[in-house]
This record gives sequence, C-alpha cells and structure tokens, in this order.
Amino acid sequence: MTTPQALHHSLLRPCILQILRAAGYHSTRPSVLDTLTDLAARYMLLLAQTTVKHASLNHNEPELSLEISIQDVRMAMQDCGALIPEKVLEEQEFYGQEDTRGVDAFIAWATGKVNSEIRRVGLEGSDGAKEDYLTVLKKKHSTNDEETRYIGTVLGKPAEPRVIKVEGSEVTSLKEWAERLNNPKTPESNMPSSRRQSSALSSLGDDTVEEMEF
Repeated sequence: MTTPQALHHSLLRPCILQILRAAGYHSTRPSVLDTLTDLAARYMLLLAQTTVKHASLNHNEPELSLEISIQDVRMAMQDCGALIPEKVLEEQEFYGQEDTRGVDAFIAWATGKVNSEIRRVGLEGSDGAKEDYLTVLKKKHSTNDEETRYIGTVLGKPAEPRVIKVEGSEVTSLKEWAERLNNPKTPESNMPSSRRQSSALSSLGDDTVEEMEF
C-alpha cells in the first residue's frame, strides 16, 4: 500500500522536473531528482509550520477556527529566508524606513520571465494551456465522475466535516467546546475541569507527612 509520504513525493517530482527544464536542464539522475524533491518538500513543510506558529501568536482565536493572513505568510517567509535581503528590525526603526528589498525581489521573480517560463513548461509546454499536468493526468485515467472519485483525498475536494461527539459531557461537539472556552460568560461549573486530580500524598497536610513511616 502506498504511504502518504510516497504519494506526495511522487506528485512533487514532476513539478521539480518542470522547474529544472525551465532552468535549462534536460536530464538528471533519479538520485539527484529525489534529493531535490525531498529538499523542496522539507522547505514547504517548514514554511507551512512557521506560518501556523505566527498565526497562532498573532490571532486571539481558538485553534479550531484559526485563519491564516498574508502577514503570517510574510513573516514565515522572512524567517525561512525567502525574503532577503532585509535589514534587522531595530535598524529599520532607527532610520524610520521599512526595508522592502526582499519583498520587492520576490514580487519581481513571481511576475518575471523566470517564473513565466516555469508556468509555461508546467502547462503542457503551451502558452495557451489552462490545465496543469496533474489535471490532465486525472482526466486521462478517469473513467467516471472525477468529483466523486477523488473526494476526500489529496487529489480532490475535501470531504464534508463530520461532527465529533464528546462523551461524558454536556458539550456535543468540538466546535461547541471551542466556543465555550472562548466565551468568558460561560459558568465554570458547566465546563469539565481540566485540572488533574491531586494525588493522595499531595492532599495530606505537612504534619501528616512528617508522621508517616516509610
């Protein structure tokens, strides 16, 4: 059975091949391709994890309804070295001028000839194409309705979220649990206590502990 890691690696390999082809390379060894694919996957994972960390710090929202903003992505790209060069924050505040050279360089790359060539190669090598290789491959091997075949998988639309019932409590779902935690008007008596039960020794007084024989 194919593992999710192997599937994601296989889906990312053609993208790396297209980038290499757009850069002027026409052949490579499988070991080199696998190494570049692994590096790209690790970097994207690091970027995603860093974005989530910034979002959790910048927004006072429960984790279940956390939303990612463009500011969170930019801060993550700065931490991961995607937006360089850039002066340190203290130097920018001292001179009273924001250093946007890294952002400007990224925008220039995204809208420039290099990225345009990558998109051209990725869209079946044609400027007029509107579908990427994965969409074309799915249509080629699809024998029935694509929407129902790939739903709930990494290749299709996400499935409808299911309600998870919380047993042993008045709370009926994780969403309601998050709303109660975020609502300061909720009486504490209605919320299940998350504090661990104290042990037998911790509930004893100091005098009792001194009299105990071990």
